Amino acid sequence: MSTVLLDPTGPVRTLRTGESALQRGFHAWGDLVTDTCGPLRVYRTEPGHFEGTIATGTFGTVQLAEVQAGPHAVERTALLATKAATAPLYLACVLDGEVRVRQGDLTAVARAGNLFCYDSSLPFSLWMRQPIHMVTVKFDHRLVDLRAGVEHPLRAATWSGSEGASVLLADLLRSAARNMSRLDPAIADHLGSSVASLVGAVCSEKLGEAVPDPVLARRALLHRIKTFARARLGCSELSPRLLARTHKISLRYLQLLFQDEDSSPALWIRNERLRRCRDDLSDPRTAHLTVAGIAERWGLDSASHFSKLFRERYGVAPREWRRQSARGLP
Repeated sequence: MSTVLLDPTGPVRTLRTGESALQRGFHAWGDLVTDTCGPLRVYRTEPGHFEGTIATGTFGTVQLAEVQAGPHAVERTALLATKAATAPLYLACVLDGEVRVRQGDLTAVARAGNLFCYDSSLPFSLWMRQPIHMVTVKFDHRLVDLRAGVEHPLRAATWSGSEGASVLLADLLRSAARNMSRLDPAIADHLGSSVASLVGAVCSEKLGEAVPDPVLARRALLHRIKTFARARLGCSELSPRLLARTHKISLRYLQLLFQDEDSSPALWIRNERLRRCRDDLSDPRTAHLTVAGIAERWGLDSASHFSKLFRERYGVAPREWRRQSARGLP
């Protein structure tokens, strides 16, 4: 097994089965897969020599991986699911080949041009009976307001990459696969933000299709509203009225949707903006930005008002939070 850094200063690394380890080719692949995805059982589906490559990159809040490999299968059993340190959601675009994904009593087949999703916090299996080429996005359940370990409509879900927001996401993932090793680290966060927004939109569309009762319909609508808002947190014009008008509902109904979570539209927007500011203040990659610049980046134009809100939310002033983060203090 070999590890190659395509760009030591960039966000991408490539792992491949080593040419000098032909006898260990498949065992090496199992090591690569578990190193990237956590505890899994990895199987052969065809005899003979095996080669595979995984190129991974972390971009903001999401991780992308381009996978090219021979026929094989992976499985996370119920026991292995309890041993996983992290168990995110995965959404993948199949570029070539076919994947059969199974979770519980659900089975779906994704072919070239299709998207599919599965939840690694629950037992699952992926079967690839022919060479596979795909791009996967690993993301936290919170991006789509789901909880790990709970059944939901995104388990073993598949859909066309040529409809709705799926078209944009599939095109972006194909482009990322072609250019991942050449990406400028300076645009990594922008790519991550774009991918996260589209993943949220695609998943919200899928959740909206699978709403058999009014309670789930309300949750699906709230997913779409939050996805729309998260993509526009940096716009000072973002407001509850804009959310209501865009989604063709009354301001009162919008407030009722957020009441289901013991919140309000204005409070949720404010807390999301403060959370993004907190993350930037903790991130050495944004150390060149002033506190006021970070606040403005996330739609909070008044530095003094931002400082007051931040202290109320986190108990310290923004500058003190940045100093503590730089010293590695909790």
